[in-house]
Amino acid sequence: MNTQKFWSIRQNPRGITNQTQMREFIIDKNIVTCPFGHLNKERINVINGVYNEEDYTWKSKSQDRKFIEDMNIGDFIIIPFAGLKDCILAKIVSDQIYSINTGLFTTEVNNEINLVSHGTIPFRPVGRKIEIIGKYIRFEDKRTLSRNCLSHIKYPVKLSANILDPNMKEFIKNMFNSH
Repeated sequence: MNTQKFWSIRQNPRGITNQTQMREFIIDKNIVTCPFGHLNKERINVINGVYNEEDYTWKSKSQDRKFIEDMNIGDFIIIPFAGLKDCILAKIVSDQIYSINTGLFTTEVNNEINLVSHGTIPFRPVGRKIEIIGKYIRFEDKRTLSRNCLSHIKYPVKLSANILDPNMKEFIKNMFNSH
């Protein structure tokens, strides 16, 4: 039986991060970041294993804990982006890394977090290395993916029926046909 899991993981720190930049960052660096593991106190909580389950402002619903404790090397992830049609399909290839030196910085302008090459706030997220399988995965209806930052997809074969690319649809069916 296949023990690999399939996850949906959104990459939108604080819900206001430039999604085109995050998509390009993930493709360029082959890194996926931990929900609530990006910035400030929330990131420090994840690094210290405290997580953000009780945080009044950012209730993580254990999504940060799942990223650290439940995701495994070999698991598959689909990464949707707010406002963009294309998702990324990837495979987790490393354990968690607690402070990735991305060489980038964050800045907030007009209520949007941007990734920039020069600044004062380093972007050193908690994350994992990934192997990208597909950069242009499109769904008939992306709303079939959970709105949570991180969620386990219990029935990936059912989800694959909503993927437009027949090759990717077949890939997922073949990987998870035993579920």
